[in-house]
Amino acid sequence: MPATTGNTDARPAEGSLGGFETAWDEFFAALRRSRGRAARERGEELTLSQQNLLTALGEHPQLPVGEVALAAGVAPPTATRMLDHLERTGIVAREHSVRDRRVVTVALTEEGGRLLERKRAAVAEKRRALHESLTPAEREQAEHLLHRLAELLEQL
Repeated sequence: MPATTGNTDARPAEGSLGGFETAWDEFFAALRRSRGRAARERGEELTLSQQNLLTALGEHPQLPVGEVALAAGVAPPTATRMLDHLERTGIVAREHSVRDRRVVTVALTEEGGRLLERKRAAVAEKRRALHESLTPAEREQAEHLLHRLAELLEQL
C-alpha cells in the first residue's frame, strides 16, 4: 500500500469544479475578513446588511420599510430589527407617511448621511487600491469575469 503524505492542503486542478469552488470560497472569505478589518480599523459597528439599508436610503430618501428591506436584500422583519437599532443610534428616522398613516417611511438623519458618505469613500478607496494592484490585463479579466458572474448569478 502506498504511503500517504497526509497533505490535505492540495488544491484542486485549475479549471475544475473543485478549483472554482475553492477560489470562490477563498475570495468570499477574504472579502469578509477585509470588511471586518476595515470596520474594526474605523471603530464602526455597521454590518454589511446595515450598510445596504443605508445605501438604499441614500439613493431613495423616505422609503417605506418594505422597500428598504427589498433593496437591502433582507426580509422585512429583519429590516425592522436593523432599523430599530439604527434609529436608536440616530442614523435613521422613521415616520408615518402623510399619504397613508399605515405606511412607515424611513430616512437617513444628518449623522446617517455622514456615516454613509464615510463608508462610500472608504469602499471607493479600497476598490481603487485593489484596481491599482492588478496589471492592466488582470483589470480587464476581472471586470469581464465580475460582470459575467453577476449575470449568471441573476439567472440562478
